[in-house]
Amino acid sequence: MTDSIVAPPREALAPTAASGPAAMADSTAEEGTIQRLLRVDPAMREPDAEATLILSVASAWMYSDQDTLEKAMAVYGEWDYARSDVQNNALFVASDVCFIQSRCRRLLILCVKGTEPGNIFNWLTNASVASQRFSALGRVHGGFARNVDVMWSIIDRYLAAALRGENVRDVLPGVEVSPRPVSPPPGAGTGPDAGTAPGKLEALYITGHSLGAAMAVLVAARLCTEGRYGDLRQLLRGVYTFGQPMVGDAAFAARAGELLGDRLFRFVYANDIVPRLPPLSTGRFVHFGRAYRSAGQGWTYESKVAGQTRTFLVSTAVGVFAWIKQQLPIIRWLPLPFSWGDHSPANYVEASQQSTSQPAIFRFRFD
Repeated sequence: MTDSIVAPPREALAPTAASGPAAMADSTAEEGTIQRLLRVDPAMREPDAEATLILSVASAWMYSDQDTLEKAMAVYGEWDYARSDVQNNALFVASDVCFIQSRCRRLLILCVKGTEPGNIFNWLTNASVASQRFSALGRVHGGFARNVDVMWSIIDRYLAAALRGENVRDVLPGVEVSPRPVSPPPGAGTGPDAGTAPGKLEALYITGHSLGAAMAVLVAARLCTEGRYGDLRQLLRGVYTFGQPMVGDAAFAARAGELLGDRLFRFVYANDIVPRLPPLSTGRFVHFGRAYRSAGQGWTYESKVAGQTRTFLVSTAVGVFAWIKQQLPIIRWLPLPFSWGDHSPANYVEASQQSTSQPAIFRFRFD
């Protein structure tokens, strides 16, 4: 069974210009991108190609500083930002969440940062596998759950403000925000695609790479289990995860899968090892949601769900050797089941570009 993800219409974005008629055309294109994400049907069982690209870019550039993230996202529209992080080394907590809100305030992207290669506490979070109860759904990875729990009051506050049509920049004092003007640009939320309530939240996307992907799933599951988030559940257009490890046991996967329906889209690049973790030696974990795989030529639906690796040490050794193999043409032909090199967020952005004609992955707009 091989279904391709839904490609956008060919009114593709052009790289942004500084001024003149080209700038006006680019502004229209940017507005078109946001309008397209607003029009995505949450009942659609396939991920939207343009949403996949934009969310993969956000997830990849969450690893950078805020200014760089904003330059990467500026290619796709005009946004306001608020970013908050909590770190407690003793508790193995290192959470970083960014709320990316369209200037018209009708679209919100909740993006969670993944594992920093040089952050030992991120790795200890990943290694804190001992499971804990998650509502009535089942048991989940304890380290992932604690990172969501510690951020939940902040997440709750931002989502509530966005739902009321407020600017995310104004929610919490002292939180890192975009320096751009607070007010939406003139005419925001007008035109043929404006909808009935300009300025109010109409669409929510949740995304992340690696550890951020696992946390994104738990954020969405929590929105689906607590009754007071009914309005937000109706606005959730999709949870797009990149290189996501398994989050919970079979009971959690079954029940959370029913709640999220077909709105969880898991993207796996080639032989990325992380979607096969945690290893079986730490307990049984199960994936759910619709999986898509790529070897660099766009995304294809994959009906077969990948199983867990057996032990962490052996699989890590194989994964590291696979990365070394890719650098050496003389042994590149050797087949190996998984690789750490394939986990790079750059791979996910490049694969996502194959279904669109959006601007280049590392093209920034400096203004």
